[in-house]
Amino acid sequence: MTPPRNKRFVIPFEDGRAAFGVHVSRRFDPQQVAKLLGFTEPRLTIYVTGGAGLMSPEDIRATQAIVERGLARFAEEHNAAVIDGGTEAGIPVMVGSARRRNRYRFPLVGIAPLELVRFTGHDNPEGAPLNAGHSHFVLTAGDEFGDESELITQLTNTLSGEGQKPALGVLINGGNIARQEVHARTTSDKFSFPLIVVEGSGRFADILARAFYAGHAEEKDVQDIIRKGQLEIVSIKDGPEQMYARLAAYVRAFKPAQPV
Repeated sequence: MTPPRNKRFVIPFEDGRAAFGVHVSRRFDPQQVAKLLGFTEPRLTIYVTGGAGLMSPEDIRATQAIVERGLARFAEEHNAAVIDGGTEAGIPVMVGSARRRNRYRFPLVGIAPLELVRFTGHDNPEGAPLNAGHSHFVLTAGDEFGDESELITQLTNTLSGEGQKPALGVLINGGNIARQEVHARTTSDKFSFPLIVVEGSGRFADILARAFYAGHAEEKDVQDIIRKGQLEIVSIKDGPEQMYARLAAYVRAFKPAQPV
């Protein structure tokens, strides 16, 4: 059964938890989406992109600690909204598990194409299950992962009050989709967010960290990111306290956008 569009509904989970869901079309209004989700005031907003591909067990444990005791703890203490992919895989599992395990209440919004996920009331045997640690889901049009990217970008901007509150991204590991998303969100003239890169988490995060320290890159998209983007590097070797400190430093230095 396909949930109705542009109406909030409840997604139940087997453990008794439930989340709010919204199904939106390709032509969405981010202000309306935020309103349907129940967000009425601007708030600090953090999007998380990437994955956990090719990570060793040691790297997974180190990354989980950064997510739980750095990112998630910071979000809870600062009443931030966190946005990720929402499925039972990779980084969304780490963020959702941290939220559940610590009984945190910060909003965790998963955004994914409806055709690629499954949940109670939406029978899709080939779809990825949604993660029960999330409080909200936005289910978009599209038939491949990455189709939700534009909504993640626009909702990050909208939830922050279009610059009235801080908005930034965190890159952990990541492949081609994360690479495209990071390029779009750090170099765009319309929506450009600062980015914290978790060095040592693998794949694109490490490519970007190496280019940042070198000051140049052969690939044009990577060169664009390090030239135009506002990047901060956090190593998994430095642990969760460094992630927390970098997030806190950005919020302290933040200056709201001036009304047009």
